[in-house]
Amino acid sequence: MAPRDARCASCGRPRTHVLLVCAEPCLELRHGPGPPLRIGRDPDWAPRTAAAFADWDKVSRRHASITVEPDGTVWVEEPATGSRNGTFLNGARIAPGVRTPVRDSDRLRLGLRISFAVRVHGPGPGTG
Repeated sequence: MAPRDARCASCGRPRTHVLLVCAEPCLELRHGPGPPLRIGRDPDWAPRTAAAFADWDKVSRRHASITVEPDGTVWVEEPATGSRNGTFLNGARIAPGVRTPVRDSDRLRLGLRISFAVRVHGPGPGTG
């Protein structure tokens, strides 16, 4: 068997990470192992996404977070208090406060309109 290419086909980066791509609003987020990537409109809680979602009232101030573990597994979690319009993985609503596994090629949706294509790169299961 040929050795696996160590670089991500989507972005060319060599390390474990998740790539989230949203068409509307136009947003691309890369995130690796470490503290969670928080998604929402609160600039203190979600500094990387607050500006992009400032005018999207269907995205909660503290909507969801994405965690990438060093082994390449990726998790999404909605705060225990929930979000007003829900977080969905492949069309199924995730339960607030429950870490839910995310795999390569999944669709992550915030409310009814914000949808991310998910690309996972790393050594973990379900990665590309």
